[in-house]
Amino acid sequence: MKFKNLLLILIVFMLTACEDYLNEPPLDRVTEADVWNDKALMDTYFFQIYENMPWDYLKDFGGGAGGGAHRDALSDIARSTYSWTPATNSFRPGNWGTANNSWPLDWWGYFNLWKINYSIENLEVISENVLSDEERNNRLGEMYYLRAFCYFEMVKRYGGVPIILEAQNPDTTPEEELFPARNTEKEVYDQILEDAQAAFDALPENWPSQEGRATKWAAKALESRAALYAGSIAKYGSVQLDGVVGVPVSDAESYYQIALNASQTIIENSGHSLFNQYTDPTENYTRLFLDESGIEAIFTKKWIPFEKGHSYDLRNVPYSYRLDWGSSMSPTKQFIDSYEVLSTGLLPNEPGSGFDENNPWENRDPRLKATIITNNDMFQGSPVEIWYGTEINGEIDTGTGTGVGKDGIGIHPDATKTGFYVRKYLEDGSNPLFIPEFYSGQDCLIFRLGEIYLNAAEAAFELGNEGLARDFVEPIRTRAGLTQNLRLEPFSGDELRDRLRNERKLELAFEDHRYWDVRRWRIAEEALSIQVQGVRTLRHINAAGEETFTYETFDAEPQQMNFFERHYYMPIGQDRRNNNSNLIENPGY
Repeated sequence: MKFKNLLLILIVFMLTACEDYLNEPPLDRVTEADVWNDKALMDTYFFQIYENMPWDYLKDFGGGAGGGAHRDALSDIARSTYSWTPATNSFRPGNWGTANNSWPLDWWGYFNLWKINYSIENLEVISENVLSDEERNNRLGEMYYLRAFCYFEMVKRYGGVPIILEAQNPDTTPEEELFPARNTEKEVYDQILEDAQAAFDALPENWPSQEGRATKWAAKALESRAALYAGSIAKYGSVQLDGVVGVPVSDAESYYQIALNASQTIIENSGHSLFNQYTDPTENYTRLFLDESGIEAIFTKKWIPFEKGHSYDLRNVPYSYRLDWGSSMSPTKQFIDSYEVLSTGLLPNEPGSGFDENNPWENRDPRLKATIITNNDMFQGSPVEIWYGTEINGEIDTGTGTGVGKDGIGIHPDATKTGFYVRKYLEDGSNPLFIPEFYSGQDCLIFRLGEIYLNAAEAAFELGNEGLARDFVEPIRTRAGLTQNLRLEPFSGDELRDRLRNERKLELAFEDHRYWDVRRWRIAEEALSIQVQGVRTLRHINAAGEETFTYETFDAEPQQMNFFERHYYMPIGQDRRNNNSNLIENPGY
């Protein structure tokens, strides 16, 4: 069925290539009447909207400002490996402003919103000879969902943006509507929640034989996430520009309550459950992202290996396993230090943690080895050799092919810069796979039940119900294979809040959450203004030929990361303001 869905997407590219969607219906190869009188053509048009949504964090990072980095490489959990990229030279040092409105951060989604509003208007008057009432309502639900998601992707970047709910036409739309001012951030969040509810009411539980289309539970998951963001902005942010950015603090509790209610509804009624198909917790967490099971997945972007795939493997495998590129994200030591010691439930730097400096990656949260490749871990049939040199008889050899490991720091400029590689989402096997460009087929998990439990835990905590927050975080920690402090018993107040946030960082790592989370909590000025550290591994060979390793921490990035207060909102940009003089710029730009 995935092939059939993607075939439709390929058809739509042929039907709508090189068209300008902003002013006229993009239908030069078929007539407008053809599309709105044929269900298959209509769905092809809708699939084009899906294809242009910004939700897929696995797809190729492409060129522009994000060249050489996925978005998580702009956060504190990983750095961009490549020194030449704007991710390294502009975004991470904080040297960006109105001239940097480009991927991987910028997304001004009105090109998609025009198509969505145009589709809603046509669906509302469509003949019952073309679609039954149920089919029509289901597709209206899709459009409300996609519209809500578009506005969510913009509000989390820019704050308030113009709310446009009709397909504009420069020949007939009044000028004041064609060039609207920005709505307040609160108004945008309220519109998102209104559309998400309309989508929930209209969407089906599932689309038989059609994977990848939005369902009512995808709509409820968007409500959960968006309301949580709004609550965070209200509680931890500040209102500026008469509400164009910021949400009144008086609204925080109501948004958190919406997030909690939506999360509970999904957990109790959706039929989804946490993925628990393998007895070993490391294997279970690894397979969650590879098995393409619908058990936990609420909404996914579907990919087909070899036919219509992405290049996540090509971009992220360790150095010696690459065809080209490889190792684009180098995980930070600060991130690895966020994983608890398994036997105590404490972080490595906490007193009594039991952390073993001689075996630093053992006896740790099982998700560590499912998310990160550490020195000498097995991957695709052989150990990943990350040591920077080999010491024999007091002499350290750092020569290529003799002293440095095949994946070690310094073996090549494209090898890890921190002493770690990403494992999550990578295909594994008994031999090196050497997966070419566009041949990866892992589906991108956009909403899954694990996030919903964490949304519920955070919302419950912010509403003052620590017991309920513990109830929701416990299943996540139990599934992860942790055995100590499952309910985070030793912590309360701000310490419990920070532990819940840490849990989110680990469980949702490399799923495009961390950068946005620290922004909405308004802690990015601290979390993203750090000197990134890594670990240098030295191999030792004794007289008997036995191999041991020692480890040292080092500064793994030439300059400190910086996040400044203005970066909590992206700039609207001069180009957009030139097109619409009613768009005021965000503070600090």
